[in-house]
Amino acid sequence: MLRWLSFRPAAALALLLAGVCAIPAGLAQGKTPESSSARKAHEQILKAYGVYEDQTLQDYVSAVGQRVARQSSMPEAEFKFIVLDDDSINAFTTGCCFVYVHRGLLTHLNSEAELASVLGHEVAHVTQRHPQKRQTQGVLAGLGAMAAAVLTGSGAVGELANIGASAWMQGYGRANELEADRYGLAFSTRAGYRPEAMGEVFEMFRRGERFEIDRARAEGREPRIYHGLFSSHPTPDARMVQAAKGAANLDAGPPGGWVEGRDAYLDKLDGLVYGSSRVQGIVRDNRFYHADLGITLAFPRGWTVENQRDRLLAHTVNRDAIMQITVREAKASQSPREFLLSQLGGASIKGGEALSSHGMEGYSVVTTTGSPLDGGAGPVRWIVLYRGRSAYLFAGASRSARASVPEADGLFQSVAETLRGLKPTEYPLAEPYRLRVRTATADTKLEDEAASVPVQRYQKEELLLINGLYPDRKLKPGDLYKVVE
Repeated sequence: MLRWLSFRPAAALALLLAGVCAIPAGLAQGKTPESSSARKAHEQILKAYGVYEDQTLQDYVSAVGQRVARQSSMPEAEFKFIVLDDDSINAFTTGCCFVYVHRGLLTHLNSEAELASVLGHEVAHVTQRHPQKRQTQGVLAGLGAMAAAVLTGSGAVGELANIGASAWMQGYGRANELEADRYGLAFSTRAGYRPEAMGEVFEMFRRGERFEIDRARAEGREPRIYHGLFSSHPTPDARMVQAAKGAANLDAGPPGGWVEGRDAYLDKLDGLVYGSSRVQGIVRDNRFYHADLGITLAFPRGWTVENQRDRLLAHTVNRDAIMQITVREAKASQSPREFLLSQLGGASIKGGEALSSHGMEGYSVVTTTGSPLDGGAGPVRWIVLYRGRSAYLFAGASRSARASVPEADGLFQSVAETLRGLKPTEYPLAEPYRLRVRTATADTKLEDEAASVPVQRYQKEELLLINGLYPDRKLKPGDLYKVVE
């Protein structure tokens, strides 16, 4: 997504459902866990992810979270609920009292009750001090290490070789997740939210994971999932739900009935950014547009282009050629050659030549090793282009090589040459896709809306997933549903 210092941690939510247990006496008295580490992590997280710029939505999520938190064992604590500008299906906490929700998770939820169950789960991690026991120091260490790598410019070859590495931010472990489920379900139910909604969130994760595993198998790649616990943990049955109601002293439901809030929730989602946001850049077909940076570049037709957290990644269908692009800030005194050599950290290089493209000066070399396609043994083409103080760094590797250069070397150089400034007429193409909420009629067929979903394949399946209809549920007349425009 070519965003300055945009190394964004892959945090994850695990909703593994269980029953309800009693609240410890100490926490019931409102004792607040130590939060200094969480406060330190907060600024780093905001810098790494970015806050989603929609105050109405931020206020709505916060209001739901506060309603749930007031029913927790820490009702007086000052919880802060923040929607992050990230399209992954995640939520996490670093401790008292910060709870983060990725906007991609909001895309896949379908009611206020589902949102409340997620927030209750994260509030429970705080009340049970799970971050203090395990995770917050990992957050700080990971963010610090990534920021240092950017600032020092070290490890460029290593970055390419580590594409697809596992997320650094690990979960709390099965026991803690189960505990968070029990308490979180109690908190959201006592707030009046329909307890069955937590099971529906669980099913959403399970459906998405199953689809990703099947899709990855068909594409010959590893599935992009957090872990495999969802598939082995049972959905809560009627006895568990009844236990939650009993723990909330609401066996018959609150006087006004259980809160579902589907229409209210979907109303707030109308206009939510889908996929990458404007600040992260937009991929349309084989071309990338970034309004804030004022640039565009193109990739070969048929290549898969992934706008990842800290880079653009493009590859052939069978992944025998792969390319990544990142952006750094160049020192005023550094020439393109000096910048590129400093990024490669003493790697063995071959050749080297100055180049110019669309008014930008640059430099190019080949490192004799570093390819992620053969365990780091093969060569990598490196190109840097200066646009003002921005240094655009290209790296390309092929599964095979000729004369000690990647076989697709010509293609890699051609891609770099497509980098140019945006034309005035192209700025609308840098605007993001958004969710729109519509009302179904008797004639509505969701598959008719699938063509606008900005994914290369499985457009219908994606639309079914975000509407909670996957694999084969149907809309009923009067139902609100999401489309992508």
